[in-house]
Amino acid sequence: MFQGMKVHIQGKQLKVSEALKSYVAERLLVPLTRFYDHPAAELRVEFGDTNGPKGGEDKECHLTLHMPGGGTLQIEETTRDAYASLDGASGRLVRACKKELDRMRLRSSRGGEHPLASAGVEGGEAGRPDELPDDEEFERR
Repeated sequence: MFQGMKVHIQGKQLKVSEALKSYVAERLLVPLTRFYDHPAAELRVEFGDTNGPKGGEDKECHLTLHMPGGGTLQIEETTRDAYASLDGASGRLVRACKKELDRMRLRSSRGGEHPLASAGVEGGEAGRPDELPDDEEFERR
C-alpha cells in the first residue's frame, strides 16, 4: 500500500480488525504521507483497552513516529472508542510532524553555505570574487 515508511499496527488487550487498519490508512497514513514519507521512518500505532470489560473512557491510541534526522514524536489519546481516539491522535501527530519538519529545515539551513550565496556565481557573468577585476581595471574600462 505505502512504499515509504515502515508501519506497525498492533493492539494490546484489544483485537485490531481489518476495518480499524483500513481506518488507520485512511485517516492517518494518507494525510501524513502527503508531506512526509521517508523510507527510514517508522510509525507505530498501538491500540489498547485499559479497563477491559469494565467500560468507560478506556480505548487508547498511542502513535509513535520516528523521524530519521529529527526526533521521535509520541502522541496519546484516550476516548470511549478506538476510532475516535485515532481521529484525535492523528490530527495532533500530523501537526507535530509538520512542526518537526520545519525545525529540521531550519537546523539544516543554519549550517554551511547559504543556498543563494552562490547564485550570482553560477548564473551571472562574473566568476568568484577573486576573479573580479580590480578597481583600477574598472576605472580604465
